[in-house]
Amino acid sequence: MSAHIITAARVLIGHGATHTPGAVVVEEGKIAWVGPTSDLPGEWSNLGVGQIDLPEATVLPGLIDAHVHLAFGGAVHPPAAVPATTRLDVANIIRAGLAELLDAGVTTVRDLGAPHYTDRDTLTRTYNRPRVLTAAIPLTVTGGHCHGLGGAVDSIAGIQDMVAANAAHGADWIKIMGSGGFTTGGASSPYEPQFTDTQVAAAVDAAHDHGLPVAAHAHGTAAIRQAVAAGVDSIEHCTWMTADGFDLDHGLVREIADQGILVCPTINYLARSATGRLPWPVRRDHLRVMLDAGVRLVPGSDAGIPHTPLGRYPHSLPAYLDLGLSPAEVIDLATRRVADALRIGHLTGTLAAGFTADLIAVPGDPTRDLDQLTTPILTVAAGKLHHSDATPEAEEGTRA
Repeated sequence: MSAHIITAARVLIGHGATHTPGAVVVEEGKIAWVGPTSDLPGEWSNLGVGQIDLPEATVLPGLIDAHVHLAFGGAVHPPAAVPATTRLDVANIIRAGLAELLDAGVTTVRDLGAPHYTDRDTLTRTYNRPRVLTAAIPLTVTGGHCHGLGGAVDSIAGIQDMVAANAAHGADWIKIMGSGGFTTGGASSPYEPQFTDTQVAAAVDAAHDHGLPVAAHAHGTAAIRQAVAAGVDSIEHCTWMTADGFDLDHGLVREIADQGILVCPTINYLARSATGRLPWPVRRDHLRVMLDAGVRLVPGSDAGIPHTPLGRYPHSLPAYLDLGLSPAEVIDLATRRVADALRIGHLTGTLAAGFTADLIAVPGDPTRDLDQLTTPILTVAAGKLHHSDATPEAEEGTRA
């Protein structure tokens, strides 16, 4: 029997439940059993079952980053830099990013924009990696935000064709650049919509016809309003920005909550120290308004853009403490709740028999000190064990 037993001082299974001490049995990529160490069935004590004892550590579900760009590689102007890079170089950037995520204890990401299906091509050839939900090529307008990734469309027919092509390439989400952004430059304005109301509605209808949810990049309030009216499934950034400041629309916040639209505010590890265009006190207060109104926030870091490495995602999570959440609630947000929001809660985000074996072990107790999440000592992604300080040969020897 090919299996591993992982025992630890604490096992956080989700829903606020903890086994102290606890054990998790991993077999064939799945969780075969989880519970108090004292209740571990005798069948798992047979010879041939690998044992990993972590007497001072905490085991919990793997972290989930709901907004990354695997192909960007931290370039100064990533949407412009990526098209100028060879497909092989982009593939190498993606593979390096996947390894960095495993080192950081991230076992699932939603990748929201890559060039010309390079992400799909690379992922089909990379097996020891986190789960990746991909949006393939994001839809934008000619000369618009991220147009260099190959998704420029200016007609209803073009929108429908691009959605269909993404679906055919195995996209899990459809991404539409509802507003401009801050890394493209040129005629694209982050404060104004890029598409007409009719075009955004067409993109949403086409995606939903293919059974795919829609994530809308929207900074400005006008683009947020447009996305809500069209019935998107998640709003990325949602910064309520205008050229002159901010325009938080409380009525629109209530609509977002009532429609169950997700908001991924793309908070990175530098957010709490921000003093420029988007100062943290302003951002924090906006997020509190949305949270209090019942908006479903999902944590994501926008990793891949400048100054936002993929491996820093755990360092971003303490920002949610400023919204009034406890460390345990932040952990639940970054595991079970985001998994449910991304429609994979039946697969991951919780430690339960039959779920995919996505879990991490960290020193100490992260429910008392959230910074413990920044130093994982073990990552298990789809049952494969990864030690951040292990050589490839040593790691291979620990696999189930």
